Amino acid sequence: MAGGKQELRFRAISSLILWSVVFGLMFSGGWVGKIGSWVVIAFFGLMAQWEFYQAVGSRGVLLYRKSGLFCGLLIFLSSLWFLVLEPHLADFSWEAVSAILVLSIVGGLIRLVITGQPQENQVTSIGLTAFGLVYVPYLFNYVCLVAFYYEPLPEGHTAGLILLYLLVVTKFSDIGAYCLGRLFGRNKMAPGISPGKTWEGFAGGCLSSLGVSLLLVYLCQNQIAGIGWWDGVFLGLLLPVAATIGDLAESVVKRDAKIKDSGSSIPGIGGALDLIDSILFTAPVLYFYLYFVK
Repeated sequence: MAGGKQELRFRAISSLILWSVVFGLMFSGGWVGKIGSWVVIAFFGLMAQWEFYQAVGSRGVLLYRKSGLFCGLLIFLSSLWFLVLEPHLADFSWEAVSAILVLSIVGGLIRLVITGQPQENQVTSIGLTAFGLVYVPYLFNYVCLVAFYYEPLPEGHTAGLILLYLLVVTKFSDIGAYCLGRLFGRNKMAPGISPGKTWEGFAGGCLSSLGVSLLLVYLCQNQIAGIGWWDGVFLGLLLPVAATIGDLAESVVKRDAKIKDSGSSIPGIGGALDLIDSILFTAPVLYFYLYFVK
């Protein structure tokens, strides 16, 4: 019990520090805030990608980590260029990311042809390297798209209210699921993947996300990318579902690698992948909802 309280205390302190940095950058003006927000997104995205490669590589699988991380960096650099530095070219960001993904796969195959020395499971290595690129940097790059592409930023701000909405609704899903799961959790959701997850916790995550979604809609008075009450209800229930899937997806990776956390760089939380696993799925969901519905 003492260990659990200490872990919860570390988690609270780490969360407070991270939220302070994120919101400080989000609502600071000028280029410092813009570049700073991008740096935080790229830093955690690349760190999480590295942790994924570490987890998969711990099973003895050969991975082209440097090439994968280089392509991951290129994805975030493309967002920096097209969405932050040259926003009038924002529509080209899709083509740039697509080209990087093609480069990662074709480049790996060309590498095999040039070396001329096929080794066991090399195609698997290329596939897993590319999967790590799509799973982390590509999906996490939707945070950049939500922050810098969809909603024109208010004068002097860097990430806008829509990014605030994404992060708060996603993380309240995690908080609600954790608290209600600890208090009332009885029925396991996916015992073979994540034994700690319960349907009661899932319900708590949906309720807390729905509540904070409607609260933000009320406080911001239709200023969050045009999100109204019905959007707040729908997204307040849809995003926690996506967050839960993202959390379970990372649990599959960790269970396969036989590890508890993706890393130990963030006290009480684990690694960067543990921090952003749910956002990897909620950011694309929110972006496409806004793109196709609003």
